[in-house]
Amino acid sequence: MRNLPAILSIILCFSSIGKAQEVDLQTWVNQKQYMDVIRYAAGVSVDSTDYATANAIAQACEGLLNYREAFGYYRHCLQMDTTNADILNALARIATNLGKAADAEYYFQKVLAADSTNFYANYQLARLYFQLGDYEGALEKYDYLLEQNEENPTLLRNQGDCYARMENPLAAIFSYFQAYHLNRENAGLAGTLINAMLRMGGNFAAEALAVCDTALSYNPGNRLLEQNKGMVLYFNKKYAEADTLYAALMAKGDSSYLTLKYGGASRYYAGQYMCSIEPLEAAYQKDTASVEVCLLLGSALGKTYDRKRGYLLLDKAEEGLQPDPFLLNQLTLFRAETFQKDLRFQEAIALYYQLWKANPSRIDPLWQISSMTFRPDQSGYENDNLRQRGLFAHVLYVTEFLKNGGDTAQLFFIRKLLESFYEDAFFRTITELPMIAPDGKKSKISVIDLRGLINRIPGGPVS
Repeated sequence: MRNLPAILSIILCFSSIGKAQEVDLQTWVNQKQYMDVIRYAAGVSVDSTDYATANAIAQACEGLLNYREAFGYYRHCLQMDTTNADILNALARIATNLGKAADAEYYFQKVLAADSTNFYANYQLARLYFQLGDYEGALEKYDYLLEQNEENPTLLRNQGDCYARMENPLAAIFSYFQAYHLNRENAGLAGTLINAMLRMGGNFAAEALAVCDTALSYNPGNRLLEQNKGMVLYFNKKYAEADTLYAALMAKGDSSYLTLKYGGASRYYAGQYMCSIEPLEAAYQKDTASVEVCLLLGSALGKTYDRKRGYLLLDKAEEGLQPDPFLLNQLTLFRAETFQKDLRFQEAIALYYQLWKANPSRIDPLWQISSMTFRPDQSGYENDNLRQRGLFAHVLYVTEFLKNGGDTAQLFFIRKLLESFYEDAFFRTITELPMIAPDGKKSKISVIDLRGLINRIPGGPVS
């Protein structure tokens, strides 16, 4: 037993070393010495670490953006303390960064189940809902937080973002303005408010100028705010003032597209056509497809020294003003289908015919016309006008159908209808039948040509 004091001394020594190590890890974390913690963790198994060590390693991993490793250590901490709000919030935060939205929501809700007033969990959950596109869910959280702290500019700005995404511009502007009123030194917030007011237009665009001036008084020389003011002046048609501001920006080296475009446009509308060419030319080099730039640059050149190039740019602007052919066709098709559903057949037929004229290789518009003008027999038409329109529709459809090499068996019923036209003309000794196209143009088909068309459809020759 004479060695007992020595043994106890050794045990106490190792114990103190362990405690010192724990303190060192957290100290390293607090001092942002994350790599020292990670080097220590390299020889440590996650499952064998105590709470304090695992928590420190998790914080270090998070600090180095190694979220997957941090998530594992935080989960180990949670197994040792299942109700710890800090660990639950950390897990939710890391899950958000890893894109694990369901896990993040689960952990945040666990925190709120224990304490519904937890600010961090409510705030982060609102941000998560916003990222997921659940703007109403995010807004509900922000409204709750603002009830506790109604003069928080960050919450008000985020509330405004929700309203903006929900296409409620008035509410968005109101929230942004409240936030800006509480934090006038925030240039980014001022820019957000100004852009929202410009998009709203009208009196809001005029009032945005006062916001610009106030924001610039707190942030003199802020380039973003000066660009915003230039836009506000331009949209309020104060072209000379806008030109002065944009000229100062360009003199300071601002060669951004919007500064060049609206700087040049301001000069043009201020009547300085020659001076507008240089910035508009620079804007054109950045975006040769801009209709507005082509239009103004073409006009400025046409009014000064290069009418030949001016014509070319104006032609290019005109091309850009033309609607997209595909979208235009889709619009026509959708209108035709709507008329057809509404039993407004003549209007639908006119649009289907327009579609076919634009793209003669398409057979489906002619089939729609044929279906709306079909009768079992030529005597089924209510009057001569409809009979002549029906004949045209079916002659055209069969002709185009045969060109496309379709299955002629599908034309059986149309053959019967055309046969009735042919037989009626034969017995009345008529040599030609009048037809009317959907666009009102009149034409004729000879009875011989009608017979030839019928004989190209299976069913035996017509004499």
